[in-house]
Amino acid sequence: MAAAGGGVDLDSESHEDTGVDHPELESEEGPDSEPDSEAFSCVAHCSDLACRQNEQRRLGLFCDVTLAFSGGSNEEEEREVGGAFPGSDPPPREFRAHRSVLAAATEYFAPLLLGDFAESRSGRVELRKWSSGAGPDPETIEAVISFMYTGNIRISPGNVHEVMELADRFLLIRLKEFCGEFLKKKLSLSNSVAIHSLAHMYSLNQLALKAAEMIRRNFYKVIEDDEFYTLPFHLIRDWLSDSEITVDSEEILFEMVLKWVQRNPEEREKYFGELFKLLRLSQIKPTYLTRHVKSEKLVSRNEACLKLVLEAMESHALKGENFQLGTQVNSSISSQPRFGQNMDVIMVIGGVSEGGDYLSECVGYFIDEDRWVNLPHIHNHLDGHAVVVTKSCLYVAGSMEPGFAKTMERYNPGRNVWEKVSNLLTRKHSFGLTEVNGNLYCIGGHGNFIPGFKDVAVYNPDQDKWHNLESAPKILRDVKMITIDNRFVYMAARTPVDRDNEDGLMSVIIYYDADTRQWRDCESLPLLDNYCCFQMVVGNTNFYHTASCCPRSYPLDHEEAKRKISNQISDDILESLPSEVLSIEGAAICYYKDDIFIVGGWKNSDDTDKQYRKEAYRYCAEKRRWLLLPPMPQPRCRATACHVRIPFGPYMVPRNIQCHKT
Repeated sequence: MAAAGGGVDLDSESHEDTGVDHPELESEEGPDSEPDSEAFSCVAHCSDLACRQNEQRRLGLFCDVTLAFSGGSNEEEEREVGGAFPGSDPPPREFRAHRSVLAAATEYFAPLLLGDFAESRSGRVELRKWSSGAGPDPETIEAVISFMYTGNIRISPGNVHEVMELADRFLLIRLKEFCGEFLKKKLSLSNSVAIHSLAHMYSLNQLALKAAEMIRRNFYKVIEDDEFYTLPFHLIRDWLSDSEITVDSEEILFEMVLKWVQRNPEEREKYFGELFKLLRLSQIKPTYLTRHVKSEKLVSRNEACLKLVLEAMESHALKGENFQLGTQVNSSISSQPRFGQNMDVIMVIGGVSEGGDYLSECVGYFIDEDRWVNLPHIHNHLDGHAVVVTKSCLYVAGSMEPGFAKTMERYNPGRNVWEKVSNLLTRKHSFGLTEVNGNLYCIGGHGNFIPGFKDVAVYNPDQDKWHNLESAPKILRDVKMITIDNRFVYMAARTPVDRDNEDGLMSVIIYYDADTRQWRDCESLPLLDNYCCFQMVVGNTNFYHTASCCPRSYPLDHEEAKRKISNQISDDILESLPSEVLSIEGAAICYYKDDIFIVGGWKNSDDTDKQYRKEAYRYCAEKRRWLLLPPMPQPRCRATACHVRIPFGPYMVPRNIQCHKT
């Protein structure tokens, strides 16, 4: 129970009260004032008066009005229609007060108690229809009435909802706004749905906006919580109408609608059609539309819903033909991904341009949309750098450019920004970078004036710190990595063997046990998929030695992976690849599912006659052939490339990009 003067003071004027009278001397020169008169004001008197009146109310002295708080609206309605047994409702909770104070405290009571209403004549105010069946807690009621006398109250997570409901009923605007500010400070992902609902219920717009933004950014997590499925229809409709909710796919939203309806089918099935038409069916894969959406009873029994599914399937059928012709199928909002929908993107980072300049520009190839867009630039100019993709972000580190050879940056796909993190311990390029058990491992590499490195360093993202481990048994340069079972790091690399030779480098395959810190040579990378097989097929070429390869992790038992090691490798994967591609140097290689991407590079190794490339190729595992993609915005070599998932948004399309499809 809130005690007078013991809580949060919402009236700034009352902060002046220190318990001691402080008269303020004011000179009044009005027409009725006498010469040399002085005005006396005692703030403490007003505060003390309010506290004494509140104490009289508690003792029942001089009270002339009764506030009677009954239970919730459902119980009340049942009594009105005779649906409840006589005497089944608890008696109202009564609180005595002074009508003059209540009428002065809020515009809710002034007309009610001073006008020609029954309450004014009877001195009794019946207060019904609350959000909870039992009505507000008596201690909370007492605290709010006390606030109307003193301006003081203590808010907690346990009473804020009821205080806000009472403040809203009694038109205590500043108290309601304070509750909103209190909830802002307590806002978290776990309570965002409840707070957003309260903010809407009580018209707290700023709180609603803040809660909505948190939900929007984490929508894919929010819909995993059962509380989301207690929301009323109008809020579910509002969320489906939002183009910026972050979800992995539109399929998830279809399943969310089904789950919401199935929680209370008798009441909610009537809303299914209206919610279904808000889904962006053209963003749902054709196989899913056929197997799951079209066959769902709520869809198949609804003619309007079924028509929308058939239109989406027809749109998918026409999409490929229109891309071949270089035209757009449909530019309407409903045919586009939501701004928050995570899209599969091949991100190309840094490199060297035709003029020999180191690049900080990043571009992205949106796989499903077959187009390139500009992405945020990194802070550094990178060439020969390494990249690794983790569950939540990606890292790039190192460079041939001496001023940036120790730098490392982190890209946050959700926020679409680059962030600087701790530098490498050594200036280097052409090294391996991968993730093991949440930490980054940096192995080997090359320095501008050093034959190469044996060092092994580990980065802890939580601490943002690097530390060195025992070195590798040999120098490892031009390192490509895969990780098995979150422990074993396989590397294809080169090591110096004969400095008198023009090249003086030998290809090696080696793996590192991150637990025991032991090293072992082996015949090949485990041939686990197209990505591994492709690397081994081209493993002895200059194309591979000079390329960057994004590391890949496989959740596979190590013994099973070792059985895939073989020097008998089929070159079928090269059949449809233009022969000129393997003469390129400095390309960027990465993967997406079982597909392979080759981006950029240069044609000749002569420094004076390098033909920088902007072509991009994709090995399509489904079609088992290589495809030529739309070209990059500008030629570049010695970049890195990787697959990331980025929320769809209004990314800028480079000016020199034209629609192209082969």
